[in-house]
Amino acid sequence: MLSTIIGLGASLIAPKIMSQFRDQKIKVLHAMPGRLRIQCDSWKHRVIAHALTEEVNKHPLILTSNASDITGSLLLHFVVPHINQEELDEIMDYIVQIASNAILEKDAVLMNGMTNTVDFIDKGIKKQTNGLVDFDSLFILFLLGKGIQTFGNAPAFSASLFYWSYSIIKNKGDTNK
Repeated sequence: MLSTIIGLGASLIAPKIMSQFRDQKIKVLHAMPGRLRIQCDSWKHRVIAHALTEEVNKHPLILTSNASDITGSLLLHFVVPHINQEELDEIMDYIVQIASNAILEKDAVLMNGMTNTVDFIDKGIKKQTNGLVDFDSLFILFLLGKGIQTFGNAPAFSASLFYWSYSIIKNKGDTNK
């Protein structure tokens, strides 16, 4: 009985191993003695690929590792041609842990999208007003107007709008120094 999946191919992966990868949805793309290529869509980021390449090499059974942020794949070369199931489980747990930690270091996709949208709107406003107005100044005017409008009915809410306006102006001034 063979004690390794290396060389058997992706079709013979044990259900136990696959259950460990459900969160990251890791797929075995290619396996042969001493070599394994796995792939995960969540690894398609330079921070994660860099962490995988650098950290996976530190495992004693790994000779070399190379991750691609374009394909989300990780190529492993082992120090021996065959590893047993327990060693493979340990390596995969190690890889999942590295990737999970690296995911915490990357920028959130939603925040990047919102930042890019605000930057796009900001540039459009500046272009239309010849640099007289930007997104922040319009937003501050909105907050001040809303604060003045609601001051009689909700002074605490108005005070918070005034404070937000002040904070934006203050932070904008601090970054321009």
